[in-house]
Amino acid sequence: MSSNNFRITEHIVPGCHIREYAGSTAGRQEDVLRLHVKQYTPRERPEPLTSEAVTIIAAHGELYEPLIWVAEAVNMGMSAILNEDKLSTDFSWMDHPRDLFLMINHFRDEIPRPLVGLGHSFGRNTITNLAFLHPRIFTTLILLDPVIQLNPPPMGFGSDPPSAINFTLYRQDVWPNRQAATEAYKKMFPKMDPRCVDRMTKFGFRGLPTALYPESLEGSDPANPLVTLTTSKYQDMIAQIRENFSALTPDGRIQIHRSTHADMDPIAAFIPMYRPEPRATFFRLPTLRPSVIWALGEKCYLRLDEIRSGGDSQGNVKEVVIPKGSHLFPFEKVAEAAEVSSAWLGQEVQSFVIAEREWAEKRQSMNKRDDLVLGEEWFKNSKPLGAFRSARKPGKERL
Repeated sequence: MSSNNFRITEHIVPGCHIREYAGSTAGRQEDVLRLHVKQYTPRERPEPLTSEAVTIIAAHGELYEPLIWVAEAVNMGMSAILNEDKLSTDFSWMDHPRDLFLMINHFRDEIPRPLVGLGHSFGRNTITNLAFLHPRIFTTLILLDPVIQLNPPPMGFGSDPPSAINFTLYRQDVWPNRQAATEAYKKMFPKMDPRCVDRMTKFGFRGLPTALYPESLEGSDPANPLVTLTTSKYQDMIAQIRENFSALTPDGRIQIHRSTHADMDPIAAFIPMYRPEPRATFFRLPTLRPSVIWALGEKCYLRLDEIRSGGDSQGNVKEVVIPKGSHLFPFEKVAEAAEVSSAWLGQEVQSFVIAEREWAEKRQSMNKRDDLVLGEEWFKNSKPLGAFRSARKPGKERL
């Protein structure tokens, strides 16, 4: 994002206390993991703010452009660098919604309503679960190719084709220098918008040494060092999928360990890898409160038939398909993603302004006592105790 238009402020805030999985931290389970947060404030922001001001909470990453608050998950990007001596090899998607909630509370004076949640892929799932955690915190959600479905994508098991997890685990993660890494990235993702490639070059790679690669290779140039991924491929892997290697006992039985895998679906316990949050989130969609726009890539590798299995009986849900868009369409078809998001945002902000005006008018007719005493409707619909007393039975006559 251009600093010509936005004032960029970086923050470091603590994540939630006690992570979902004990294996998320390398040392004590009470270790504090931290989030790296970027705040984007328009330089021409009016003071005081108008009624149409909006706060966008986005998850996750550095490849997006004009966003307002972006918090990286504790094991990704700059957050991963802050936490690299504390991170281990387990990760729950349910931790990030709690982290975001704490961030919003922490900066509440700088986060005016309405709040809009925007997320892509895993980030879209975390934004949705934050809306479940606090149903009224978001006015609307903009969800780009969400990972919310009943079944995982193919993972190379049996006759299944390989997918992102196969690529992630075996990908190259050290390059001679930043330029070489960028060229490899361009070949890997040839459709990526140049602006996103530029951000990947700047934020997606880091120089050696690191905790994962503590020693630079002999003969490397300190002025142009070897680079690796800012988010290690192993942290990327455990963010995509979780291991279930111990469910199969030596005698061939399936046994779910409740202390570590309580969220495992017994029907799918035979699969050596799983991700519980997409399925759990899918089943909760009927209770999602804010309005939602689903923007889906036509060529996405996710199971679009399942993603589409929701309802819009209240008229608060809209689906848009990006023609020829892959799962990475927000970074490949930036203009299309921006147009869809801005059109929806404009519509929903106007609805918010109208609803706020109506609420304010209703409250203006109340006096101070109206805030202290319940109205007549309460007494009309709640009978006094005396109405429930049985008629006194006549006593027996004495002889």
